[in-house]
Amino acid sequence: MQVDTFGAYVRAELEHWGREFALHRDCDYLGHRSKNLLAVLIEQKGEMPGRTRGYKPEESDARAQMVEDVVTSIARENVAMACALRAYHCGMGRRKVERFETALLLLANSGQRPVSNRQYLSLVELGHQRLRGWFEGASMAA
Repeated sequence: MQVDTFGAYVRAELEHWGREFALHRDCDYLGHRSKNLLAVLIEQKGEMPGRTRGYKPEESDARAQMVEDVVTSIARENVAMACALRAYHCGMGRRKVERFETALLLLANSGQRPVSNRQYLSLVELGHQRLRGWFEGASMAA
């Protein structure tokens, strides 16, 4: 019996992507964070900074961004598969209950028809296979 270590690696990358791009983090603002005048004065110890000073935008992890780019390319061909992957890995709660409901919401927001729980799980598995193929191709090229 052989252990599928590459499959475990792909699943670990997907779990990492799910933590970095978690849907419940939508309240975190990407880009430039706004601060009011009082917060700037407290941060600068009473001194007003010059106009040229800006704030660094929030960054994402390179490994997670690579998976996000692949899932985005999947969405161009198969929106339902990308929604299922995003809900399965980036959602909160039990994978077959709350995350399935999240997948239905994502599908409805993207104009797709709802799927059954079995179809949802098969879309996730097909997405895993597609990502595994992409990782295998990327590792062969390197």
